[in-house]
Amino acid sequence: MIDSAILGREVSAKTPKGVPIHVTYVPRPGLLSLAVVNFLLNVITLTIYRFWAKTRVRRHIWSSIHINGEPLEYTGTGKELFLGALIVFLVLILPLVILGVGISLWFGPQHPLVGVLQFAGITLVLLLTGMAIYRARRYRLSRTLWRGIRGTLVGSAWTYSLIYFGSLLLKGVTLGWSTPAMNTELQQRITREMRFGDSAFSFRGSAGPLYPAYAFCWFAAIAIVLMGLALFVGALGVIIYGELKEFFETEGPGAKFSKASLIAGVAAAGFVLYLLYGMVWTIYQAKEMNAFAAYTGFHQARLRLNATAPSLIGLWLGNIAIFIFTISIGSPFILQRNVRYFCDRLTVDGTVDVEGIRQSKQPVLKRGEGLLEAFDIDGF
Repeated sequence: MIDSAILGREVSAKTPKGVPIHVTYVPRPGLLSLAVVNFLLNVITLTIYRFWAKTRVRRHIWSSIHINGEPLEYTGTGKELFLGALIVFLVLILPLVILGVGISLWFGPQHPLVGVLQFAGITLVLLLTGMAIYRARRYRLSRTLWRGIRGTLVGSAWTYSLIYFGSLLLKGVTLGWSTPAMNTELQQRITREMRFGDSAFSFRGSAGPLYPAYAFCWFAAIAIVLMGLALFVGALGVIIYGELKEFFETEGPGAKFSKASLIAGVAAAGFVLYLLYGMVWTIYQAKEMNAFAAYTGFHQARLRLNATAPSLIGLWLGNIAIFIFTISIGSPFILQRNVRYFCDRLTVDGTVDVEGIRQSKQPVLKRGEGLLEAFDIDGF
């Protein structure tokens, strides 16, 4: 009996605790009315209401994300986002604007100092972009609760920002070929610094498997760009040098071409090439999304994502159509489509010790995503 009890405890100790995790998106009614009200209030308040509008949309969509049947809760406020953006405006944007106007008035708009200030401003924005992304992720995690437990990031926003800035420089020097490696490094850093409660996420994987897809997309994209340049140069030559002058001057029912129709045709072809360029890169995007999900773990669970290029193209084109045909009023539906896409295609293999997770002791940010709002680089 004693041996059996001891053996039972040993088996129990070796058996990983936890439950399977299922993520589902359960849409709630009311998003359309929310989108219309937000749009009207944005117009009335000259877009100042956008901070509260964004918060209301997040609360709606977060509550539609169910993990094992229990919804997420978003606790951020519009006031936090507004104060974050206001502080960035007063501390960063306004001084740069005043300095730029002062130099232009004192030395003249053509003075070299104006160019120096513009270059410094662009450099500063690029240098702080990584910090904006990192702090925004930290804020959202800290305002996202499941079963009363919140998330957070425990690393340094400055460190991440410097690495992000270095990755931008390296991508430029290597004509983009460092993208898989640098994206993997950035994703690894931010994932390993993510916490849900007191439990850490893990990230194990390399950029090597991403390079075949990246190489295909890179060369395909170059071919599309060269086609676009050839089309533009050819049309420009026709217009400037009048190689088809007789067609431009022909009137009546026999006219085959006109300058206006040529420009319209080139514009249409350029738009098609632009869409084709974006579609090509979805091949790599799907590969990267799936790889990063597979590299991510939490407790005894690992993620698996089934993103494909055709599905991403459909998501992308649908989002563009919603934005154009609703005059941006339907933007909340774009966010919903993006979140739902991820939830519907995400699988969690393994188990998570849900009952063993305790609340995070990390301090909670008091303000929102000021830098991200100021740089206008995010639509979440």
